[in-house]
Amino acid sequence: MKKQKTDDKGFTLVELIVVLVILGILAAILVPALLGYIDRAKGQQIVLNAKSCLTAAQAEYSSMYAVDESSLTSTRKTTILNTADVPKCTKLVVGVKKDASDPHSAYKIVYVEYAEGGDSIYYDGKSWIDTKPNTGDISLSTIK
Repeated sequence: MKKQKTDDKGFTLVELIVVLVILGILAAILVPALLGYIDRAKGQQIVLNAKSCLTAAQAEYSSMYAVDESSLTSTRKTTILNTADVPKCTKLVVGVKKDASDPHSAYKIVYVEYAEGGDSIYYDGKSWIDTKPNTGDISLSTIK
């Protein structure tokens, strides 16, 4: 009897299906994890943009103190937005708490409301938070 020489160089259908199932399981595990990373990165980006706006606004308020100017002009508002360089900003409100015993208080920002699209973040004078704080005795100025 002669032996037939088989020269199988391809994959069987079963082997291909097993590989596809394994890839599908890996994709089902990795996709939600990657989407979570993307969402967290977007959340951190809005905080960085808001901090940039706070820094720009505080710099502008400091220059107002240097010339003894007490209100924001449209030129100063434009300067804040240009310095912050956050094109996605849809709303920016800053606030100071004027204290008669402290003449410097009118130039120290204690409140910021920053929005990008539908997401908002607030600065309460100490940290960035997701809920709007009480602004009862704070003098607010809308930048954008």
